[in-house]
Amino acid sequence: MEASLIKKLSQLLDEQQNIALVTIINSLGASPRGVGAMMIVDSAGNLIDGTIGGGAIEEKAKQDAAECIRRGTSRTISYNLNEKAEKESLPMMCGGSVEIFIQVFRQKDKLIIAGAGHIAEKLYKIAKILGYIVTILDDRQEMITKERFPEADELLMGDIPSNLKTVSIDENTNIVIVTHGHKYDAMALEAVINSTARYIGMIGSMNKVKTCFETLKKKGISEEKLTKVYSPIGIDLGGETPEEISLAIMAEMQAVKYGKKVPSLKDKK
Repeated sequence: MEASLIKKLSQLLDEQQNIALVTIINSLGASPRGVGAMMIVDSAGNLIDGTIGGGAIEEKAKQDAAECIRRGTSRTISYNLNEKAEKESLPMMCGGSVEIFIQVFRQKDKLIIAGAGHIAEKLYKIAKILGYIVTILDDRQEMITKERFPEADELLMGDIPSNLKTVSIDENTNIVIVTHGHKYDAMALEAVINSTARYIGMIGSMNKVKTCFETLKKKGISEEKLTKVYSPIGIDLGGETPEEISLAIMAEMQAVKYGKKVPSLKDKK
């Protein structure tokens, strides 16, 4: 089984999937499976291949693996297997204990910024410090230059909504819409609203956001889709400079990544 599991792991890595390999590294007393048993889990906590014994231990390990994938952190976890379900124990009859190692394989976080103005200039710098792969789009040649964005991974000049439809967007992707004068905001949002992006944020006042959303509703975009958009963008830090707004946006992105509840401006609508 392990040979086919390793083959499956290799395939998933080639496909750049976010997964975790869960391996039993220590076992004391009775346990469903011994040292070396492995399973592959995806970011939703689904079992892809293998097993570490089924039952409560496997279900808990799948949950913990999904959390590790979301956090991008590998870790070691110990489980007590006790049918009495004492504190930090699992309701199993084995009576032993198992230690697992969760090894995470996750692609780098990506940030797509639609608009190359002052906020984009500050936001991309913070994103690069945090290790993001950054793509910036604009239709103004003089704004989207290597001089202004020397560390950007990709600069796309041209029609913003059209270019957004060509970029790769997955569950590691964050999208920030900050187009010049809000000219392309609605069209940019329409281009990405049905994507699998982890985070979509759009700058704008509450009135501007409301108008934009109403326009998209008339085009058939559902209320459910729109409620997932972070707009007005950022958490409520109270700042107004490009640097402060960028910090608020990045803080919100990180909170979404780690599943943390923060005072987002969108919640004030």
